[in-house]
Amino acid sequence: MIIQDEEQLTAAVLAETERAGDPRVKEIVQALVRHLHDFAREVRLTEKEFDTSINIVTRLGQLTTPSHNEVRLMAGSLGLSTLVALMNNGSEDKPTSANLLGPFWRRAAWR
Repeated sequence: MIIQDEEQLTAAVLAETERAGDPRVKEIVQALVRHLHDFAREVRLTEKEFDTSINIVTRLGQLTTPSHNEVRLMAGSLGLSTLVALMNNGSEDKPTSANLLGPFWRRAAWR
């Protein structure tokens, strides 16, 4: 298949994900592809900006050790960890503690 435009590229990638064995994995990967492609189109990501972004992600992986997960720290900094905790821990009707202290929390830091 010869890709002729941006939308056709997204469709081709989504078609490849149809082979995923687990329906939930397929759903998540397809949503990730759609949103990631939409993001790149929305901001008109340049090749230089893409390279810079990839280098940041690569560096996070290189800095991660068994005791310091830099990728998880970045997820917290972007609010993703908090969002996932809020989505999965109760509701307005039945609030539940989501343990949202985060990576920067320190006991008695306000003193």
